[in-house]
Amino acid sequence: MEHVKIIIENCNNCSLDVSAKIGLKLYKEFSIKHPNAFYLRGKVKNWDGMVHFINKGAQFKIGLLPLVVAKCKEFGYKVKVIDTRPKLELPKKPVTKIAQFDLREEQIQAVSSILYNKVENIPFHIGVIDYTVNAGKTAVMVALYLSFKRKLKTLLITNDSDWLNQAKREFKDYLPGEDITFVQGSKVDNWSNFSIGMIQSLSRNIKKYQRELTKIDMVLVDEADLAGSKSYQTVLTHLYNTRVRIGLSGTIYMSKLVRDKLKNMNLRAFFGDIIAQFKLSESIKKGYSTDTVVKMVDANFWYNNYQSEAHEYSEIYNEMITENPTAYRVVLDRLVYNISYGRLPALIVCKFIKHAENLYKYIKKHLDKKYTIAVVHVETKDKERRDIMERFRQGKIDILVSTTIIARGKNFPLLRYMINAADMDSQEKNIQFLGRLVRTHEGKDKAYLDDIHYPGKYLNRHGNHRRIYYQKQNLKVIRLNRGKVTDRSAPDLPF
Repeated sequence: MEHVKIIIENCNNCSLDVSAKIGLKLYKEFSIKHPNAFYLRGKVKNWDGMVHFINKGAQFKIGLLPLVVAKCKEFGYKVKVIDTRPKLELPKKPVTKIAQFDLREEQIQAVSSILYNKVENIPFHIGVIDYTVNAGKTAVMVALYLSFKRKLKTLLITNDSDWLNQAKREFKDYLPGEDITFVQGSKVDNWSNFSIGMIQSLSRNIKKYQRELTKIDMVLVDEADLAGSKSYQTVLTHLYNTRVRIGLSGTIYMSKLVRDKLKNMNLRAFFGDIIAQFKLSESIKKGYSTDTVVKMVDANFWYNNYQSEAHEYSEIYNEMITENPTAYRVVLDRLVYNISYGRLPALIVCKFIKHAENLYKYIKKHLDKKYTIAVVHVETKDKERRDIMERFRQGKIDILVSTTIIARGKNFPLLRYMINAADMDSQEKNIQFLGRLVRTHEGKDKAYLDDIHYPGKYLNRHGNHRRIYYQKQNLKVIRLNRGKVTDRSAPDLPF
């Protein structure tokens, strides 16, 4: 039997002590063809079009350790792992209560999975917590920090300024009396024992912050599915002394498509495998998230004779959705129908700015006298965007039209009704949209989602993908205007 020795060099990197034959085999095994290799090879000299996760020096990122060990055993090799890092003192048991809050069973299990996770009997506090909205990710972060008796210098990384402002309120309740540093911009010189930082600020000022980053013992990365980006990689590579590295997300490793294989491996390289999981269907079942009724609204009911010569997705989207007055009427009819049942506030999600702006003007034209209506997208000024978001959160805006910037990190517990008019084919984005809707609130026993299923090339297939996803989440899915399922028409409106 051939032997493989794996050395954990630091909290970022591992190396292989193997024969040249085995090293080459593993090098090839942990290589993935870049999805854009055909276009990029001409721009990168002497590149073979492959992304190699074990380099020619037999080194790899620490998050891949479980996968490398498993693959070596699959090949029939005997594996020995040597850990050269300083020993980390572990608590005997996890914290079960933070401030005045008792942790739920699944939250305690998540903390335990991190504390006592091992690879080949080596303590390995690296992993992913795949938790849906309302599952209590914040409580898990705090409980982990407290389980180590506040002895580990901790950094929580986020990419959303709105979430950062929310965190400033929440963490004061979870960690009363804790000196928390908020790293936003380039003004902070000395970090506290618990710091929360914007990834944009950290990456832009990496030279200034690199000394502080080397002092971090534990890093918690919210929305970890973004960690394959250049800004995250810039920061994470400086955290080579972090014994505890946890990625948190509700949309991690969801796609099994070939096109996402590279993205998934980049994530695993930094954060390893999923070690705790809590899905939306389970959250709804336990009452942590609001039960939601999904209606797949067949736009073909209104526009069944549509003929188009467009072939590219952007052309089809523009013709069928952005510049199609019938598609706007579909959204308005559904909105009016749900308003008649008191389902406000309402959120309408679009993919592109032009679509959002046009739909906003269209709805405002017909409903402005009765309801407060607003629109947000990436071109909305920061101060105005924050103001609109806060007013919508408080229920002071009845109808909000938004692009997909609404998907992450936003908390709208009053939201009862949403229209997905974006034709998204991203499972991750659909999870995020649902996350905005299913927040619990007193008196909110049910939420409602209308998903506009557009006809035509690409669009029809995307709609079918979304329907399948909703069904997998055990949501009640009703198909309108197909078969026997019908809905009463909205009242006539002046045009």
